[in-house]
Amino acid sequence: MVDAARLAFGTDRDFIAVPEVRLLEVPGPKERKIGKVDFLLAEIRDEQAVDFAALEIQAVYISGASIRPAFNQFLADGSLPGDSLRRPDFRSSAQKRLMPQLALKVPIFRRWDKRFFVAVDSTLFETLPRMRAQTPGNAEVTWLVYAFERQPSGGYRMEEPLVQHTVWDDVLESLREGQPPERSELLRELSERAKKQRRFRS
Repeated sequence: MVDAARLAFGTDRDFIAVPEVRLLEVPGPKERKIGKVDFLLAEIRDEQAVDFAALEIQAVYISGASIRPAFNQFLADGSLPGDSLRRPDFRSSAQKRLMPQLALKVPIFRRWDKRFFVAVDSTLFETLPRMRAQTPGNAEVTWLVYAFERQPSGGYRMEEPLVQHTVWDDVLESLREGQPPERSELLRELSERAKKQRRFRS
């Protein structure tokens, strides 16, 4: 949070971090709010909020059942069970989870001309498609990428973040899952299927 606040507001500023703030109101018989941002950071001066920014945090999902036994073993000696079927699910973490979250929230902060930060670990960030780096003044989505270094005495230390500034259109294009085929390619595939499938008449 401190890294994001420093980039958003500057150094030596007072701020608060309010978790899980809902942004969007859904009208209806029972009005409700959706679209929680993980943390809303607010710069405070004389007990008044004078600026704000968003911080979204995305961890890597693990496929399979409980990861706790493998996690405990990894913390103890840095190894993983050889027969473990658990694995990091980078696709679900990025395209299926992070992308819908960003698509819901980033446009709101763009409209308000406010900073939006996404904190991820380096292993997840390295699996993402490359996004063009922008200057800080042009950033709409700023990535805070954290690496974890194992210490000789045991445990891990979180490194200073790699900061990458991007614009939303590039993020949207990069995280969109897959590329559409050429129309001619799709027509060829449909023609092949037409030789094997039952036909109907309209």
